[in-house]
Amino acid sequence: MRNAVLKSPARPLPARLPAFLHKRLRVIVLTAVALLLAVIAVVALLVQRGGGDSGLRVAATAGGEPIVKEELRQAIAAQKAKTAAYFKAAYDADDEPGFWTNTYGGEVPLTKLKQDALAQAVQLKVQQAMAKREGLTDDISYASFLKQLKAENKRRAHAGSDDPGVYGPEQYTATAYYSLLNSNLIGALKGRLEASMTWSDDQLRAFYNAHADEQFTERAAIQAEAISVPFGDGAAFTADEAESAAASIAAKLDQGLSAEEAAAAFQGKAAVTAINLDADTAREASLETPKLVSAVQQLQAGDHSAAFRENGAFVVAVVTARGAGKTHPFEEVKEAIAAQLADEAYDALVAKAVKSAAVVIDHEVYDAIGLD
Repeated sequence: MRNAVLKSPARPLPARLPAFLHKRLRVIVLTAVALLLAVIAVVALLVQRGGGDSGLRVAATAGGEPIVKEELRQAIAAQKAKTAAYFKAAYDADDEPGFWTNTYGGEVPLTKLKQDALAQAVQLKVQQAMAKREGLTDDISYASFLKQLKAENKRRAHAGSDDPGVYGPEQYTATAYYSLLNSNLIGALKGRLEASMTWSDDQLRAFYNAHADEQFTERAAIQAEAISVPFGDGAAFTADEAESAAASIAAKLDQGLSAEEAAAAFQGKAAVTAINLDADTAREASLETPKLVSAVQQLQAGDHSAAFRENGAFVVAVVTARGAGKTHPFEEVKEAIAAQLADEAYDALVAKAVKSAAVVIDHEVYDAIGLD
């Protein structure tokens, strides 16, 4: 009798889905994939904008590196006085209610302030990224900075007042510590990059020859006389009368009279003061009488200035003698020239990096930033 061979029953073939169900299933799968991708995109956007635990919102990116709102606010605070000064000089506009949102010559102060602040923040972020590539830091995010600030202030809070490792304030503000850390980081970056820069004597001497007169020659020694006609409280003249008297004195100088002779007609109302400017005295004089110093530096011996107003008087300056300034020899200044060339080369590297860094603004965040 033959042994019976047991065979497993054949597995039934799955039934073929109807065409309409197959099509519906495909639509469901594609829809699910699309929803998943949308969720991933939203999460990525929230992370980029700082919608996670950090609470930081990205106002822009520079070369892919985020610049958060707080970094831009610090740049705005740093630029505010400069912007106000620009509008004062260009349009005689004062920082008063409505100033930042008014329009002057087609320019709005707040708009310019934010543009300049963003440019400053981009330049800083680009240098931070350069430092990261050089291995000088491993994290240039603002969230990382806040952790460092918290740790530093905690260290200071627990350190004794006589702790030799603690200098400066008891606690750092975010602005002060951010400035300190970035100053140190950029200093280290400059040191790293400039250490590899070398300059031949021919390059240094070429720079010296091109700039000796303007950079390596001391101010010419100048002897002058200032004829001043004061006005206002305690003076004999009003402003208009003093201006007229100064113009009359200038006319007498044109006739060949000396300063004393030209001022003689206004005895007791005009004064003649001797002025000596050289490398040692010019700086202090520039702080006290900047217009006078500027005027005499442009005059040759025997020439006089037009009347100008300074420190409560109308003044006419007369140069009586002018000597040549001392030019420092090449060997004495060659190291300073090398340092200057290195600084200029570093600035050129930064400018090139800034130019190539794509700046993308998140207008939802950027546009909402004001001065508050």
